[in-house]
This record gives sequence, structure tokens and C-alpha cells, in this order.
Amino acid sequence: MTGHTLDSKEDNITGWNTFEWMSGGFFLKSSGEINFKGEIIQSLEIISYDPDTDAFSSSVYSNMDGNVLPYSWNVRGNTVIHADPSSTYTGTLSADGKTLTGGWRANEGKEQSDENSYDAVMIRRK
Repeated sequence: MTGHTLDSKEDNITGWNTFEWMSGGFFLKSSGEINFKGEIIQSLEIISYDPDTDAFSSSVYSNMDGNVLPYSWNVRGNTVIHADPSSTYTGTLSADGKTLTGGWRANEGKEQSDENSYDAVMIRRK
């Protein structure tokens, strides 16, 4: 992943994520590390599907603090939406499924900051 905060013309965010199914196939695990303007952020996200609501919810654990952060996912066609209570990522998946291009923006009523408003491109390596 490479990206940049909205105030920068150069990439100041780099990182990686891996996704893999946990045994049983009920939960998807995402592990990652991001260098966000010189600060290293490590995370573990557990994603689950709720057929009653047709939605994906997740819990994110990071090295930033001891709080568990609630997130959600929505994938429709080639549009990927990943959200937390203060911001939403909207991205477009390429036709070959190898590149996801998009950005995080503050949700309505929330203040924009570098942490919740940046653009990123993710490229599948395997």
C-alpha cells in the first residue's frame, strides 16, 4: 500500500496487509503494518459476515492503545467500503482484482484530519 495525506503531494504512507480465512471459514483475519508519516501502526482485524443484515462487521486491535475499534465492510461489485464511527474508506477494485484505489474521508459531522482523510492505492502481490 502507498498513499498520502491530503496536504501532501508525495507518498507519506506505506504499508501492507494480509488476509486469510481462519480455520472453519467463518472469520477473515487481516494483519497489517502501516508507516503513517513515520509512525508504525500494527493491526489485527477480525471480519465476520451477518447473513441477517447482509453486512460485514469487524473488530480492529492495534498497537496504538488497548481499545477495540468497531469497523464495517461493504463490497458491492467493484466498490469496497470500509468504515469506522468517524470515517469511511471508499475504493474501486480494478477489473483484474489486483488494485484497490480510493481514500478515507471524515464522516459527516466529524472533523477532517490526516488520520481520517487520506488517499491510498493497494496492490495485490500474491
